[in-house]
Amino acid sequence: MKRNIKYWALLPLVAFLGSCISDDENVEVIFEQDVKKIETYVQNFPTEYMRSETVGETGIVLLFTQVVEEGELALPGDTLLVDYTGMLLDGTVFDTSIEQTAIDNGVYNETRTYEPYGIIQAYSSVIQGWHWALSRMKEGEKATALIPSAYGYGTQGQGPIPANSVLVFELEITENRPVQP
Repeated sequence: MKRNIKYWALLPLVAFLGSCISDDENVEVIFEQDVKKIETYVQNFPTEYMRSETVGETGIVLLFTQVVEEGELALPGDTLLVDYTGMLLDGTVFDTSIEQTAIDNGVYNETRTYEPYGIIQAYSSVIQGWHWALSRMKEGEKATALIPSAYGYGTQGQGPIPANSVLVFELEITENRPVQP
């Protein structure tokens, strides 16, 4: 019994010391963990890819499975139509714009329309990681984007996506309508 009391007496001290880590330090630790998870995923990527690109300091990695030589990168204000499949690192599909993929992975919703998702590059309210990844792609390209949690849903998570989850998106820009000058 005395032993249990000692442990309970230590609990406030442990809680206090744990709270001494700032939110910024915690975010940095999570980011470093995410980058390591992404590196491991890339090393074990099951599909051949044509090229790999890391987007600046974001930790976002694009593995291009289809490359287009001609054409322009998606620019802010361009209207993009994007086919996508969103997954967790373990391969669990949580969302897709492709009907057969939804059916095959048990996420089909009969009230939803399955078609490429429209966004205005750099302005639409999608996760920040999408804007970064799509800014490095051209119409007709396909890439798997590995997005650290800070550029996804962060510490909050979203529906079936747990907090602090690295996200995997198979992306294809099916159409890019450039902004008109």
